[in-house]
Amino acid sequence: MRKNTKALRNSALLGTAAAMLVVTGCTGGAGSGSGGEGSGGESEERTLKVQEIFAPGEAFADSTQAFGDAVTEATDGSVSFEYFWSNSVVPTNEIAGAMNDGLLDMGRIQPPASPADFPTMNWLSSASSLNTQAFPAGLLQKIGAHLEFAMASETGSAQLDSELRNLGIQYIGAFALVQQYDLFCSKPVTSLDDFAGLKVRVAGQAWVDEIENLGGEPVTLLPEEIYEGFQRGIVDCVMTYPTHYVNSGLWELGGYYVPLKLNGWNQDGLTLSNAAWDSLDETQQAAMYGAVKDWLRVFVGRQLDGYWRFMTEGAEEHGIEYLDPDSEIQDRIDEHHDVVLEELAAAAPSGVEDPQAIVDEYVELHEKWLGTIEELGFDVEGNGVNDFLAGLEDPTVPPSEQIDLEPWLDAIIEAAYKNN
Repeated sequence: MRKNTKALRNSALLGTAAAMLVVTGCTGGAGSGSGGEGSGGESEERTLKVQEIFAPGEAFADSTQAFGDAVTEATDGSVSFEYFWSNSVVPTNEIAGAMNDGLLDMGRIQPPASPADFPTMNWLSSASSLNTQAFPAGLLQKIGAHLEFAMASETGSAQLDSELRNLGIQYIGAFALVQQYDLFCSKPVTSLDDFAGLKVRVAGQAWVDEIENLGGEPVTLLPEEIYEGFQRGIVDCVMTYPTHYVNSGLWELGGYYVPLKLNGWNQDGLTLSNAAWDSLDETQQAAMYGAVKDWLRVFVGRQLDGYWRFMTEGAEEHGIEYLDPDSEIQDRIDEHHDVVLEELAAAAPSGVEDPQAIVDEYVELHEKWLGTIEELGFDVEGNGVNDFLAGLEDPTVPPSEQIDLEPWLDAIIEAAYKNN
């Protein structure tokens, strides 16, 4: 499966050094950063208050910690962070308001949790099926395409930036972090008939439509409500992905894994309040953008290892049964995705200028990044997790210790932050 090796690293990306120069030479974009430099030319010290949905030990939290550590190191300690884990200040759907009010400086938004606040990004949640099914190529493809779209595209970045700034916040990075959703269920699901009356946890409207298309009953739960909802039988299935089944503890409850290529997730954003951004000088702002590489390195590494653990340990340790669903289920899903994409521009919220151009560029960036991923040596033709496991050089060693992500990370930084 994996042609990506250390030997390919030097030849795959000749522009890596230039990419990092772009980041370290960042001029701060729309925020001039005039407030953070002291009279002696040294950066003023600033402590940013950060909320994260999960607690340390979980991939999102550890990625946020790695981001903060990288910023602190890059700024010689002038920027530090105070962390509020497990949504200890406000729930997910109130994070933007808390940043705008100064209660927090930084946090991870999830637009489907408050769609009225983020109409454009929430609209694009329906277009998170453009990646290849090969893992992890599809994940790397969509992260690259989405981040470049949000931060540097001709059509999308200005629209999204304006939307967020009106809420008093702005992107440090916009992330598409789930290659594709599948199902973890308390009962076997192998045919379309099994979806009749099936209660499935979904994250927002795009996934409501997916489950209704299959004949099931969607149930919306916030991330912090998923475990209890599954444990108590409020839902029969959870629609997320293998690493989440591990990190959330869901796999410990046992159940049935249904491998499907449902619409993935492109709805995470690492954001900072406008006031906090403007309080930083240009060097500090550049460090914030540069540390996105550290956030992604930790998160994707944990994703790889989470998929690996779920597939190699789940049966023996937790009694998980891995199902082989009828192909008619995926056929129905694929047909739905085609229709959604065809109708996406017409479904754009008011205020979106030239929605067809936005959709077209979003598709084109996914095609571009598929080529980039292939050039970096990743298999783009494989069939999901099983081919991923079969292609590992050593299936007993965590994938994060075998797969070199650095060329991909360099490409991410070069493409997404070239205008900043």
